[in-house]
Amino acid sequence: MDLQKIMAKARDIAKSTGTITTEQLSGLCPNSMESEDIAALFTALRAEGIRLKDDDADK
Repeated sequence: MDLQKIMAKARDIAKSTGTITTEQLSGLCPNSMESEDIAALFTALRAEGIRLKDDDADK
């Protein structure tokens, strides 16, 4: 898993709104991610100021 590549894509998605949906983030991540990698990703998102948005928030 390349956290740097996932973060670069997440930055692009979140550029205008500062958010990324759980569905978008899930699409960037491989299915085989370990829990430690997921925790590191969430930490990196927070450090970048990118908020995770629930997909159902607008429904």
